[in-house]
Amino acid sequence: MYVHERIIMKRGFTMAEVLITLGILGVVIAMTLPGIMEGYEKKVTANKLKKFYTVMMQAILLAENTNGELKSWIPTADQVLSGQGFEDWYNMYLDKHINSLHKEVTSARDFQVTFLDGIGFNGYISSTKIIYFMYCTDIKYCGYERYDGRHSFLFSLYSEQPEKFFASTPSHQQITRERLIDSCAKGNTDNPLVSSKDRRHACARLIQYDGWEIKKDYPWRQIMIDNR
Repeated sequence: MYVHERIIMKRGFTMAEVLITLGILGVVIAMTLPGIMEGYEKKVTANKLKKFYTVMMQAILLAENTNGELKSWIPTADQVLSGQGFEDWYNMYLDKHINSLHKEVTSARDFQVTFLDGIGFNGYISSTKIIYFMYCTDIKYCGYERYDGRHSFLFSLYSEQPEKFFASTPSHQQITRERLIDSCAKGNTDNPLVSSKDRRHACARLIQYDGWEIKKDYPWRQIMIDNR
């Protein structure tokens, strides 16, 4: 009896058993790995957004120390209409306070800035005294009027309120979380009944609202609607 038990203990696994075990492990990994990778991507994205917001706020404060209150050097509607572009304004006031790797004009009104770590933004001046920044987690995702809520996000600079620099826009600051989720998911504040691809205005504010965290109910992928 004792010899028989020793033989069983030394038997080990058969090749079929090993293959079955490996197959099960492969299925488990295939099912869980995408979720793990997505969770990691969300955490990295949220940290980058928080860093960008902090860098821009510091640059604005430093520029105010030299040039006075933002409202005295933010372009007026008349200046914008007469041809003052984002490039001239940015180089004059903010560039010296932000470490950048590359800068270029990408369209008639659009200017792109790449930071040393490969992130960056596209920016332009609105005729309503608001300056828009389309931040991207990697410069390859940057583009004019692109804020897809995943790789690129909308920020804005507005001198008429104490906070000055905003995640999304000033109008998104008083919106409830439920409305932010809905707006972020569907996009396009111009017409809430129709989605415009990669134009999700509220997503940066939603992440800021949640303490610079992308929570489980964050709409990571845009919901496209078209009721026309």
